[in-house]
Amino acid sequence: MELTNILNELHTLNGDQLRSLNRAVCNQMSSIRDRDSALKRRTLRAGDQVSWQGRHGYTEGTIVRVKRKKAICDVGSGRNWDVPLNMLTAI
Repeated sequence: MELTNILNELHTLNGDQLRSLNRAVCNQMSSIRDRDSALKRRTLRAGDQVSWQGRHGYTEGTIVRVKRKKAICDVGSGRNWDVPLNMLTAI
């Protein structure tokens, strides 16, 4: 089924069907994030130089430790930030 068809049919769904659809979409998004995190976890290691775009703009740092879904990154001057793996890009 195509996205346009789904969007056109949304108004015909009742509350239970909409909740079920929402749950399925959230589960799928979670699965995609988990898969992306697992891929990054296998490719990034402690000591790697990385960059990311966050609340404070473009930032570069060095990975200190890779956890399940985040990495602790040293951004200099003794500060470590916990950064989600899906935000990191190897330099």
